[in-house]
Parts: sequence; structure tokens; C-alpha cells
Amino acid sequence: MSDQYKFDFKPSFDLAMRGEDWSHDSEVCKVMEICRDLHMLDRTLVSDDYDNALDYLGNVMPMKVHAVESGTEVFTWTIPKKWVVREAYIKDASGEKIADFSRHPLHLASYSAPFKGTLSKEDLLQHVTTNPDRPAAIPYAYHYYKADWSFCLPHKVVKDLGEGPFEVVVDTALEPGAMKVGEWVVPGNSPDSILFSAHLCHPGQVNDGLAGVALGLVLMQWLAQQPNLHYTYRLIAHPENIGSLCYFYKNPALIPVIKGAVFLEMVGNKNHFKIQRSRQGDSSVDQLMELAVAEVRKPYGVGPFRKVICNDEININGPGINIPCISLTRWPYPEYHTSDDSPDIISMEMIKETLDVCKRFIKMTESNWRPVRKYTGNLFLSKYDLYEDLNKDDTIEQILLAFEGDKTVLEISRDLGLSFDRTADYARRFHEKGLVDLNYGHRDEQACRCGDLSKTALNWGSIFHNGDKGSQGEENG
Repeated sequence: MSDQYKFDFKPSFDLAMRGEDWSHDSEVCKVMEICRDLHMLDRTLVSDDYDNALDYLGNVMPMKVHAVESGTEVFTWTIPKKWVVREAYIKDASGEKIADFSRHPLHLASYSAPFKGTLSKEDLLQHVTTNPDRPAAIPYAYHYYKADWSFCLPHKVVKDLGEGPFEVVVDTALEPGAMKVGEWVVPGNSPDSILFSAHLCHPGQVNDGLAGVALGLVLMQWLAQQPNLHYTYRLIAHPENIGSLCYFYKNPALIPVIKGAVFLEMVGNKNHFKIQRSRQGDSSVDQLMELAVAEVRKPYGVGPFRKVICNDEININGPGINIPCISLTRWPYPEYHTSDDSPDIISMEMIKETLDVCKRFIKMTESNWRPVRKYTGNLFLSKYDLYEDLNKDDTIEQILLAFEGDKTVLEISRDLGLSFDRTADYARRFHEKGLVDLNYGHRDEQACRCGDLSKTALNWGSIFHNGDKGSQGEENG
């Protein structure tokens, strides 16, 4: 093969060369290992490689698979058949392969229909996609809703193409299969659940989807080691958009049980955090995640529902389901939807930071009670060893008036200007003395306020993810 068409897509997973030594952090290394191992699989909607990726993840931590057969009507969508690729390439007049599915899954647009023939350059280019903004990269394309075929090539290759003719082989088939959703569950004392979601379906890419799955799985392993959890925690890995619908189609009884959700998307690139609010905009999930991100003490952005990124929040938080679902992301990044989205662009520092934020969110979720007093009148604090000199600090007096069961720990902390942890500690101490009950609020009871947690929020005017709303919104249905 001539050097013109040679591309090395194997990630340079050498930590020393990257200047990042994270060998001491087993969690970060596990995220990177998963990304490296599953990066090049053709993880399209219903496919053998998608199933292979799920099998791999199930070996990392046991899971349940929810399968929906091809042709099944899932709400308004129809589950597609399994796409099988036997061979796909383009040869130029000299016999050199300028595109080869076996070298990179992005060379062939997902769900391309079969075709064999010899084409002129003009006819071939009608079936070629490039990205002029990243001339050395292979773009990502798909044909889910029409019987067509196309190849994706680096723009610089197309720019230097000869006149042809070109031999084109697309040996593909559609066969009966099943769309699969992997689910990991860490049970708590209550069936009330917090859901994490990430999509697994973008072949030959890492940050867009796979990194969120890998990070979520490591987070679940951490959760499994935490004692006495109140909430049950769930993670689902699925094809984007239609996969989350399959989950609720198979598990309608979970809809009222899941109290909030977090979509993990594009979490490994070097950029600030962005939080996309839920459709409600003021749920506990919104507020607690923003507080967790604000505590990082770095600039971050907050945007309204469907105005930052467009993924499965439209299902999880959409009509008939409507679970408050935020998105945690580091969008945008220039490698998006190209072969440049590889393990090489994943920052271990950003992965560590995201894991820490998610852990902090979970810890605060576990202690975001609605304290309800069991005392009447002014409390004799000394009797319970709770007395503090009110001349020095009247906080405890204000706390005494706040435990009426109508506000969460987070809301009380904001009202009184206290830290979340200090407020939770007061509630815990009063509970240990038998003076308050620690209840948990439910989604349909939340009437929360969204305060301004930090003055470091970014100006969102130029970074809303609007350009790809159509493609991302329906690409995987």
C-alpha cells in the first residue's frame, strides 16, 4: 500500500509519552483500558461488535441485558435489523485500497446497503463524505432510514484522488437480531433509584459515548463498595436515543421509581464542565450536580434542557416518562464525529475530575434529607449536648427553626448561608439524638429553587450545541 493511503489508527497508549502517570489510580486506568479495548469495534445499533462490547463490559462487572428483537414496535420507533459487514472497500485504478472497513469502521457509513460496481470519480464522489475542517480524519456517517451506501474518507485523500475508475465493494446484509441495553444495579435500602445513562453505539470513537460508559461502569464499581446506601443506583449502556426507549419499554414499572437521571456524555476531553439542566430545571439532580461541579472551583457552564447537547434526555425526561435528567459533559471538542476521537484525546485528569464530581454528587444525594423536627418549642440544647454559644454563632438557633420537613438540606444550607456538609452534619447530629427524622423527598414533591452557585459560570452564548440538534436528535432511532 502506498504511503498516501496509510493511516495508523492504533492509539498511542503510552502514559510516559503522554506525560501523564496515573498508574497509581486504578479507577482512571480502568476507564482508559475500557476505552482502548473497545475503541475500534463497529458498535453500531444492532451488530455483532455492539454485542461483543456489551459482553466485554459484563466481564468487568456483572450486568443484566435487556434485549428487544428486530421489528418490534417500541413506542413510535421500530427496532432495526442487525447490520452485518462482510467486506467493504474502494480500490483506485492502481489497485490500492483508499478505503477499507477492516482498517477503520468509520470508512463505511453505518447501515450502508450492499453495492458492487466500477465507478468514475464523479459518480464515486456522490457516495463519499469528508470533513474539510479536519482533512486528515475520517468523518462519521450513517444511513439508518434509507437504503443507500457511502464511504467516509479523509478530505486530503479525496483532494488527491486520481480520475479512476474505482472498484467499489460493499458486502453487507440485514439480518434478524436484537437491540440490547446493558444495565448495572447497585441496590440501596430503598427501591427509589438514581439512573446514570451513556450510549455505546458510536463505532471507532471514544469520547462521544464510550468514555461515558467506561466512567459510569467504574463509578458503579465504586458504588458497590459503599455501605448502607439509601438509593438504588443504576447505569444503562445503550444505543443512542432508541436504546433508552427500549429500556423503559422493557421496564415500565421503573419509571415512577427512578427519581432522577444523569446522562454522561463527552466527559474525557480537555474542556470545562457543562451542565445541561433537566426539563424541570430545578430538580434535586439539577441542584446537587451543579453544586458538585461548582466545588471544583473552575469555570463551568450551565444551559437549559436540549440547548447544550442532544441525547437520551429527550426520552428519559420526555413525554410519558419525564424523569428529571441532566447531562454532564465537556462539549464541545474539535475531534467530534471523526476518527480523531480516539483514546489519545482522553485526558486522565479530566476523567479523574469527572469521577470525583459524580462521587460528590452521589454523597450529597445520599444526605439531602428533608429533616422533620420531633421537638416542640425552644429546644433545651444542653440536655442533648448540642449547646453552642449563641453570642458567637447563632447558626444552631436558625437550624432549630428550619427542620420543618418542607426543605431539603441543600435548600436549608442556601437559606442560612452554610455549606452543604455543615448543614447535613447538624441534621445528622439531631437525628442521632432522636430529635429529627431524616426523610427523603420525591420527584413529584420537589418545588426547589435554583440559586446562583458560582460566579464562575461561562457565557453560554457561543457554546450552545445547536448545530447538530437534528442529526444527534434522531440519528439512532
